Amino acid sequence: MSAFDAPAFSAIAFQLAATLESYDENVSALVRTPLDPELYRVVSKQMDDMRMYAASLPPVSVAWVEVMIRHFELTHGMWRQQQDGCNDEELKQLRAQLRGAVERLSRQCVQLMPSA
Repeated sequence: MSAFDAPAFSAIAFQLAATLESYDENVSALVRTPLDPELYRVVSKQMDDMRMYAASLPPVSVAWVEVMIRHFELTHGMWRQQQDGCNDEELKQLRAQLRGAVERLSRQCVQLMPSA
């Protein structure tokens, strides 16, 4: 990253970190009320926004891929729970794995921001 790119990287990292925080809160709410189509739409929009931010930040690409995979696993687990009874313990584990991936990506975003 050149000195010229640093402010842009920092701004994008800030946007990604802020969206991650809101996404994590919304996913928690979605797990509690999985049949809320509006909340699902909001979470999907946040995933799209984060995909755009992450595409501009090559240093976070591996952490971003993990978030995408964990997001898919959780949403698939929620679908399975509605269809054939994926147990609550499995869903809790999937949620914890997604939360860990979100935290790792968030830490990487903070590392891309200049110190105050």
